[in-house]
Formats: sequence, structure tokens, C-alpha cells
Amino acid sequence: MGSTYHRWVRENILREEPVPILSESILQRIWFESLVRNPLSTLHGEKVTLNHPGFWNHRAGPDFLRASFSTADGFLHEGDVEIHRHSSDWHAHRHSDNPLYKKVSLHVFWQLDPTSPTAPSSIRQIALADQLAAPLTELIFLFRSSTPEITAGERPGRCRQTLLSLPPDKLREILEEAGWHRLQQRRSLAQARVAAHGFDQAVWIALAEGLGFSENCEPFTSLARAVPIKHLLELPDPTSREAILYGVAGFLPDPTRTPCSPRAQGLVQKLWEKWWEFRELWRDRIFPPSCWRLGSTRPNNSPLRRLAALSFMSQTDIWNSWLEAVQKGNAEDFFDRLKAVSHPFWNQHSAWDGRILSAPSRLVGLDRATALLFQVLSPLTEISHKDLMQRMISWPIGGDAGMLRSACLRLLGVPFPPPDIRSHLAREGLLQIYKDFCRGEADACRDCSMPDFLKHR
Repeated sequence: MGSTYHRWVRENILREEPVPILSESILQRIWFESLVRNPLSTLHGEKVTLNHPGFWNHRAGPDFLRASFSTADGFLHEGDVEIHRHSSDWHAHRHSDNPLYKKVSLHVFWQLDPTSPTAPSSIRQIALADQLAAPLTELIFLFRSSTPEITAGERPGRCRQTLLSLPPDKLREILEEAGWHRLQQRRSLAQARVAAHGFDQAVWIALAEGLGFSENCEPFTSLARAVPIKHLLELPDPTSREAILYGVAGFLPDPTRTPCSPRAQGLVQKLWEKWWEFRELWRDRIFPPSCWRLGSTRPNNSPLRRLAALSFMSQTDIWNSWLEAVQKGNAEDFFDRLKAVSHPFWNQHSAWDGRILSAPSRLVGLDRATALLFQVLSPLTEISHKDLMQRMISWPIGGDAGMLRSACLRLLGVPFPPPDIRSHLAREGLLQIYKDFCRGEADACRDCSMPDFLKHR
């Protein structure tokens, strides 16, 4: 019966797919599933063994990030992967001029265009047409990845079955233990920052770090050090504070040289006039454009919008009341202040080009405000550990986007934490385990000690 069904499917559903309609999404899916013959051969005949395809990137930049592969000399390599239908697409898409593609190690395509240039010689080139693990139509039929896996760019790991076999209370205990470890690390860092810079500046750095997200965490943290909160609090004029932050960040266009949208023109002109007064004092701290990652962020998460939020929080009365909420561990006041962050221009825009967001959006969304509870309030509050643990039970847990979705898929095989382990600490514990065991190296699952740890715990 099974063979009859198999034959019927092959005869009635599967069709030979002509190459001209082969899409990049299919090639990406094949790569994600690692449905290729290992070792692969490059155009120059070098043998490359794929260890891990990398993490599927659904934002601007290469298709896969931090892939892992070995060469015949025994060396292990890690780098990004860009996938095209044709070898010439690298130049057609102008990737050589895009800084997001600087870490590309493998350029993978369906077939070579003999008369067209390929990617730079420093990047290994792989044509897949004759290196698949099975015929193309068979592979399409055998695709195993689910929609959540594709969206998150992750696949379930070896420890999934072990974790899911645990009783819910035991799983929650392990995750919350990892979450507490994560909090202890943050508290240690916070204490060092307080000792080095003082409490106000330590909170300012933590806020900027949290607003930077993963893409721009480092430049935001550097900006908070370059423009200390005490200097901003000395300026009563909000335009001056805003001008200094945008000017030092390198985000303020010169209206005499750079055309701006009519919607942004008035704001740019006002900020530039103020920035001109302070520019010489801050000249040695101005960031080069290469510090920032702009293409890989969603419009709502644009660093220009996050910078407006940072400027809003630097108002003396707002800052002092929010700082008090941090000290006292008052999550409700902390949360309310962040939800109130606003700007007449940036509420509806993500860049100076004047394009309007699909809908007005908070500068600090609810999920980001929730994350800041753990990134700012928890490490820096002056209440005891016991009181903090008790209060965290009632904290909101936020959404399931970004890194948490990837962590859940790798560790639990689902795109969100099950309801019976959805505490704030358990959520952070998932992120910590993912960071410690899954993110350090692209093919970390192969030699991971986490399953053995769970079995012997």
C-alpha cells in the first residue's frame, strides 16, 4: 500500500522543475536543510565540508550568518553565505560595495555564468547544480523545515527531546536557574560600572545598551560613554541634548549639502543650528558611519528612533524619576516612564527621508520595555536579591520575537515557551542556555555537552 501511494504521488504531484523557474528561496531551503553532497567542490576544485549551514537571515545582508565548514587541510572556517541563482548575481546585486557582505566566505549558486564575473577571489564559489543529495524535485518534496523554523532561521537541536521529557516543574527549575545565572552576570557587570562611572552613568550605559538591540548594542553603549548623562542633564534645552546625541552619533545630515525630505527639513535645520554651536567641543568623539548597522534593522527599531528615545529620557525631571524607579526596584513606574517616551517626528518616521511608518509606533515598544526590566532595573536596583526574586514573579514576560524564538526552536522545538514555563526568569534562562551552548559556534550542537549535563543532573 505504501509503495502504491509513493508511486501515485510521484506520478501525479512531482514534476520535473525546469531550471528557469528555480527560485533563490528554494536554493536557500536546500542549503538550510544541508541537502548537499559533502564534501562540496568549489569552482577551483577545493573540497569543502559543510558542518553547519549558518543561521538563516531574514533581514538585510547575507542569506546565512556564521556558517561553519572545514577545508581539506583540516582547518575550521566560519563566515556568512550568500545564495543566488546565477554566479553573476553577486555583481548584479552590488554586494561588493555593501559592508554587510564583508564576512561572506561562501558564494553559493545554482549554476555558473561562464561569460560573467563572479564574486571576489577571496570568497569560495560553489555551484550546486551537480552537488545535491538527491534530484531537485525529490528534495523539494522532502523538505522538512516548518514555517517557524524558516522564520527564525533555526532548527531543533539534540537536547530538545531531553528537555521536553522533563516534568514541567523540573524544566522550569533548570531554566530559572540559568536565568538567575544570567542575572548574576548582569549584576556583576552593573556593579563594576557603578564603581567605575557612578550610579547615574551606569544606568545611562545600560539603557543605551538595551535600546541598541543586538544589531547596534556596541555603538549605543559607546555613545553613552562618549556623551555622559551628566553633560546632557546640564543642558536645559531639549534641542541641544538631541543635537549633541545625533551629532556625535554621526546621524545628523548637513542641510546645506544633503537634501532632506520636506517633512524632516524643519527638524534637521533646528538640530543642525544647535549642533553647530557644540560641534568643536565634541569633534573628537563623532562616530564614523561604519559603526552602525542600518540595513538589517526593522523600520520600527531604527537606531535613529532609539536615539530619540535616549534623548527623551535625558530630560532632568524624567531621568530623575526613572532613576528612582530603578533604585527602588519599582517595575510599574519604570515601565510607565518608558511607555511614555515620545517624539513628534520619530513617532511616525524611521529615517530622515520622510517615509512614514505604516502606523504611529512607540519609540520603546512593550517588548523592549519588558526586556529593559531585566537589562537595567534588575542588575542595578538597590533592593535585596530576595525582594527582587519575589517581585519578578509578577513582571510581564514580553513577546516571543527575535532571539527568544530562535532559542525556543533550538532547545524546545517550538517557536515560543510553553505556558507552564513562561516566567520571566525561565525566559531569560532559555536565552542564556542558547548563548552558552548554541551561539558560540555555528555547529556547536555536534559536540554540545548540554544533553549529557541534563541526563546526569
